[in-house]
Amino acid sequence: MSDYSTHRYENFDRGKVDALLRALRQNGAAVSGDNPWEVDTHLSGVKLRGRLNEDASNLEVTVVDRDWYVPCSMVWQKIDELVHCTQAMAVLEV
Repeated sequence: MSDYSTHRYENFDRGKVDALLRALRQNGAAVSGDNPWEVDTHLSGVKLRGRLNEDASNLEVTVVDRDWYVPCSMVWQKIDELVHCTQAMAVLEV
């Protein structure tokens, strides 16, 4: 299975990406690469690819793979929650 869809998150910079990757690692994910990043969450076969466009200040996240029984909507719900938490924490740190 490949390329289920891509979501774009606005108002992202390298610091927010680093915080997001740190949170993923703390939850057991393996992260490789450096823009783009390859993420193996080690949960239900979910693998992601992230790419930061620094000029446009946006982060694109693509679901690259997942187990057949995991709905894409559930994957995106979890990713959206993590992204929004990361953005909120960055605002609090300012």
